Amino acid sequence: MKAIVNGEVFAPHPIDEGVLLIGDEGRIAAVGPAAEVSIPPRAEIIDVGGRRVIPGLVDIHIHGLLGYSCMGAEVAQVATELPRFGVTGFCATTITAPMDRVLGALAELADIIDRPPRGARILGIHIEGPHLSPRRPGMADPKLQHPLTWVEFLEMQKAARGHIRMITFAPEEQGAAELIPRLREKGVLPVLGHSDATFEQVSDWVKRLGLNHATHAFNAMRGFHHRQPGTLGAVLLYDEIVAQLIADGHHVHPGAMALLWRLKGPERTAVISDAIPYAGMSPGEYLWEGYRLILDGQTSRLEDGTLAGAVTLLNQNIMTLVKRVGVPFAEAVMAAAQTPATAIGYGDQLGRLTPGYAADIAIVEEDGQVWQTWVGGELVFSRS
Repeated sequence: MKAIVNGEVFAPHPIDEGVLLIGDEGRIAAVGPAAEVSIPPRAEIIDVGGRRVIPGLVDIHIHGLLGYSCMGAEVAQVATELPRFGVTGFCATTITAPMDRVLGALAELADIIDRPPRGARILGIHIEGPHLSPRRPGMADPKLQHPLTWVEFLEMQKAARGHIRMITFAPEEQGAAELIPRLREKGVLPVLGHSDATFEQVSDWVKRLGLNHATHAFNAMRGFHHRQPGTLGAVLLYDEIVAQLIADGHHVHPGAMALLWRLKGPERTAVISDAIPYAGMSPGEYLWEGYRLILDGQTSRLEDGTLAGAVTLLNQNIMTLVKRVGVPFAEAVMAAAQTPATAIGYGDQLGRLTPGYAADIAIVEEDGQVWQTWVGGELVFSRS
């Protein structure tokens, strides 16, 4: 058994001088104030020196980092590197590409998921493209977009050997919305995203089909107007919808993030990175999928200044919420751990520092820098 001591433990509310016990099976055995938790005499003591002890972060929308991509076998390196940023679980997120390339990438991803590397857990695959609205493609090629069909979903899931966990698509395209309940029956989360849908369409999908999740609120969706509330208006209005948020302070203005938080709170906001494969790298110029990108450490932009993907990771994004939006630290952590884990069906195993849950833990400095990361009770990253 291991005992993490002398830390501020967020479970989910902060416990000063907290103690967290990790059982030999890699699960949390006990958590609470030092005066209330009995440490076994032979336990290995981990003194965290007053640092914050939080649940490992869960990124359900990430394309890569540090030069590695989630479009294939490099996902093994992504899993290995993510604990540096406090991430202990993630969904490997694909990009728009010709279908033969997508299917090949899914097969490679399945190979790695079936033989997981040491590092962050690969919780499944998130398909993002090529089933987006050609009117809201973001950086993706609009010419490659086409409506999602059941036949194509089954083909992708076969290539992925059942590992597709969520799929972002534009439900308004040629009746694709009717797939929402069928995807749920297969254990796949249907996600509204890159959509040009009207407010009325989204309202129907929520009420009739059970739609309850949206990719990166505000970005790549029909915006809000007081006479035409659009996709965004419905995402903001309906409590049923969990809204993903790229909380880097650049993709969404802090005032807009504050509005989303006022309406959704930490239980209906899933903080994501949407990081591109060059996230976390030094400022400079990089080439990705035919685009020349200019990175400055906080953003990735095209030569004309247009934002081109995100480059900050979840530990940085939760601090942006704290510093620029005024979100309490404990709530920001919940939105980057418990909420995304729950959205993809892991809410009873991951995302909380609770007895019985996996001992997936990040120990962070007050500024969000990661000191140690544990997955299943094993140390997978240490800055010391």
